Amino acid sequence: MTSLLEFAVHSTWPAHWLASHRDDNEIFVKAREQTLNLVQWLARVANSYVAGGLPQDRVALDFRPDGAFVTKTFDRDVALEMRLPSLEMQFQERGKPMPHILDPEEHSPAEVEAWILVELLHRGLDRDKFSKALPYTIKNLMSGDAKDYSPQACAAGLIQLTAWFRAAASVLSNNGRVVCLPQTLMLVAAPGYEKPAVGFSPGDGQHDEPYFFVDTGNGGKRRLLTASELSSEKYPAAAAAQFIKASVRPA
Repeated sequence: MTSLLEFAVHSTWPAHWLASHRDDNEIFVKAREQTLNLVQWLARVANSYVAGGLPQDRVALDFRPDGAFVTKTFDRDVALEMRLPSLEMQFQERGKPMPHILDPEEHSPAEVEAWILVELLHRGLDRDKFSKALPYTIKNLMSGDAKDYSPQACAAGLIQLTAWFRAAASVLSNNGRVVCLPQTLMLVAAPGYEKPAVGFSPGDGQHDEPYFFVDTGNGGKRRLLTASELSSEKYPAAAAAQFIKASVRPA
């Protein structure tokens, strides 16, 4: 079994997070918001076509080590993926990427929806089953033709976000398959992601910076290990792994 030190030495970690770098952190927040907006298209497809289970099970996305979010398969082993840092989307059939990649740059939500509907039609899937409804609420999601997506405007933030997701996935993979919850962009270890006890967040309304968390089981309270705290660690990957290991150790 790999030791924590070996894990740290062989793991690539993002550049240190510095709360004083306001401009860099603002770009990171914009990248996170852009990713959250676009990943909802995967959640909508999954909610519309993935069979069985509760809605939160249908929309949970696999997160691959190469930085891709992927829906569960549906119908004839079809799935939709979105890749960091470009946020490009592409359908898969039997695990094989299909032609017609969508680059969301300068495309509106309405244009992304039209692309999805055409791709569904090409695969003989019932377009009438597609719904933009989500089993949760997210404030201020982009819609219609009023505004275009622009990953290029926050490219530096997307590169940093990609590094954080890959680093977090490498830590969490010790606890099982890594799943993304699209309503928050949290990465958690499966099984048990319905009520995640251990996971990673790229930040949220309460915390602008990334953090690992462990549910304490005390009224929903969590222990956090933030990017700022990890910035002082010589081996941050090992520190994150140790944080999780110590926190979930049986009493």
